[in-house]
Order: sequence, then C-alpha cells, then structure tokens
Amino acid sequence: MSRRHLLILLSLTSLISGAMAACVTAQVKPAESVATLLLRDEIQNAEAILQKSPRTAETVAFQGEIEFRKGNFDRARTLYQSSIQMNERTARAHFGLGKLALAKVKTKEAVQSFKRAIELDPKEPLYHFFASEAADLDKNPAESRKQLEEYVRLKPHDDEDRLTEAKAGLALLDSFGGKEYGIVEGPNEPAAVPFRKELNLIFTDVMINGKGPFNFVIDTGASQTALSQKLARDLGLKTITTTIMHGVGGSGRVTSNIYRIDRMRIGDVTVKDLPVGTFDDPLVSQIADGIIGTAMLADYIVTINYPQSRMELSHKPGSAADAIPIWYFSNMLLLPSDISGQHGNFIVDTGAITTVVSLNMASAMGITEKTPGAKVDAGIGGVGGAQGTVLMLPQATLKTTRQSQLLSQTLAIDLTDISKMLGTEVSGVAGFDFLQNYKLTLDYYNAQIHLSK
Repeated sequence: MSRRHLLILLSLTSLISGAMAACVTAQVKPAESVATLLLRDEIQNAEAILQKSPRTAETVAFQGEIEFRKGNFDRARTLYQSSIQMNERTARAHFGLGKLALAKVKTKEAVQSFKRAIELDPKEPLYHFFASEAADLDKNPAESRKQLEEYVRLKPHDDEDRLTEAKAGLALLDSFGGKEYGIVEGPNEPAAVPFRKELNLIFTDVMINGKGPFNFVIDTGASQTALSQKLARDLGLKTITTTIMHGVGGSGRVTSNIYRIDRMRIGDVTVKDLPVGTFDDPLVSQIADGIIGTAMLADYIVTINYPQSRMELSHKPGSAADAIPIWYFSNMLLLPSDISGQHGNFIVDTGAITTVVSLNMASAMGITEKTPGAKVDAGIGGVGGAQGTVLMLPQATLKTTRQSQLLSQTLAIDLTDISKMLGTEVSGVAGFDFLQNYKLTLDYYNAQIHLSK
C-alpha cells in the first residue's frame, strides 16, 4: 500500500462558507475557472459556474468531479464515461476514472487512466501527483519519483499542502536511496496481538529498534504510523523531512517531522525501514507513545477483534457473503453508510472514541448551531488541537448495507479539512461506539471490510 502520505486522523474527546465570493471575469474560460475553484475546494462556486456553462465533454467531466467531491462516486463515474463518449480526448475525465480506480485499489487501471490524462494534458500538475500515488501502489518507485518530480517542477498554484507533501515524499525517497521501505516480515499466520481497551480506544505494545515496549493506539483512521515527539527524542531519531499532518481539532493541520525507524515489532511481525510521522499534542501524548496506522500492515488482512480484545493478521480472505465494499483514500477506508435518512461516507476509525458526523451532514439532518440545545461545551480534541463547534444530535441509527446500530448519542464536528485533503466529502467517522461489538476485518487490497459478531 502507499506509505508516503502523512494524513493522520485521530478523533479523541477531551474525556467526558461564507457567501459565494468568487468573481469570474468573461475573459477567463469556464473550465479554467472551475479547475481553480476545485483546487481551492470551492465546490459551490464551481458548481454554480457549471450550471451556466454549455454542455461539452469538458464541462461534463467537471460535473463528474463535483459529484466525486460530494462522495457520489457512481454518479461521478457515469459523468466521466459520458464525457469520454462525447470526446475521448477529455483529459479531466480520464483523470476522474483514474481516481475512482485508485479508490478501489485497482492499481493497473488507475495507472493507465492517469497515463492517458497526462498524454492529453501534460502541463496539469494534479495528474502527475496522482500518477505518482498510483505508481507507488503499483510498487514502481522510479515512476513514482518521476511523476512527483514533474509535479514539483510544474510549480502548482493554490495547492500548498499537496506541494509540501510532494517535496517531503521526494526527500523521503532520497533518504532511502531508492530502496523499498516499510518492508513487512512475519509468519504467514502470526499469533494474535492482544490489545487493551481504555478510554474507548485500543492500545497494544510495540517495540522500536529493540527498545520498549511502548504504548500505541491501534488506529484504522490514521493513514500513517506516528510517534509522539517525546518518544522520537528519547529514541534519538533524526529528522528526514517535514510535512503537513491533518486531523481532527484546532486548525485541522500541524507540521509533522518525519523520522526513519530501523525496526518496529508488533507481536510476531516486524516492519523494517519504516518512515513515521510525529505528533506533539499534549492530550494525545499523555495517553499514548504513538499511533499504529493499520495500513502499514496491509500485506495482511487485518482483523480488529473487539469481543476477544486482540488484533489478528492473516492471509485468509473473509467470507465474500458478508463483505462490505468500501472506498480507499490515502490509506484510510470510507464506509458508505446511512444515518437518520442521510447517505454519506464514514471513515472507519478505531482511533475515534465516539461516532461523529460532519456539520454538513448535521445540517442536512436539520441540526445547526441555531438549533435549540444542539451546541455543547464539551470539546473534542485530536492531533490538530481542540475542536471548535460541537453539536449534539438526538439518538440516531447508523446503517451499513449489512448492519444497523442505534447510537445513544452522536456529535457533529467540522470535518472540512479532512474532506479537502482526501478530495471527497467525509460525512462522518464510525468510532468505538459503533465498532465495539464487532470483529472488524480490513482487506485493503480488495477494498472491502467485514463486520461480524
């Protein structure tokens, strides 16, 4: 799986659009304006322009992009395909199909779609960035580097965080001298790894460079493994580079150093030459030495067995009969779900002590800051700091295609920054209160999960 992204989502409680302002002149082509607005995540403004634009292959492709950003992936696919039928040379449509393939871990298909988009429009930086990610998943580091270098060379505007990430990725590749990193070694069927349930989180022991054990959160909602700054200092690790880390709380973004670990051992499994991020949030650092991003173990099928308090690693696929298709974004898994009659995509997050929905989802359910009794003082914190607006929702039922779980209380928080970085709407986070009664099996390569009792 991709190991370059340092996009951490760790939702922890503290223990308990303005008006449309874009003005587009007549001299600017609508397609160019829409592309810029989408890069800034100004979805409503982009959609308003498209509604007034003639129907062309390019505008249909951008309509597909709007649906992709809203999390309506089937609708997006239909529009991308319609665009290509109108004009096969529509680069944006091939790019969209590449992103959909990537989100289903159909790596070869994604590589081909991005390649075609680049052939048609080689000066669009974004195509090269995603082509790099596809090559990374395809275990082609030379091609990944080539595309990342081209992205940086093109000097993308209005894309500061992604540019920072790209430069960090290149620095990371340089530090490993072109060698493969994050190499997983272990038996075919390792012994189960016991974990402890505390504060609605799950913790296990980890050894690093022969030292420890250290107390780590097992976090399916973290795209990368991360250490506390204190632990990094205690281990004497040297900084490779820095990047931006995104997560719940505060501004939603903090600077993260990247370090190199020679060996990390979890039970019978060792991960060698592992790049890790860092966090320095006082709340998180008080309860954990680090965070295990489970995508690090994606060579195995990973089962978080809540009833038996253990993590199981296997190469045996789960039953196809109870598989739930999901979407894969930057090492995180998005689960299509319904809550109170509203449909959306929820991050599957063992690092969230409670299920939350986005403020957008709450608004669709008729609950805003102006709703009497909705706004609460209790805060939610995470790697990004303390959360701002927190709303309390009435009892709600979270439904997947196979499960239905009544939640005694659900909070609504701002997930805008996470949605922007993933490039699609995150409607919520399925946390401990939803997951605690299940065996949660994560099959990254087949883009599916299993929830069984």
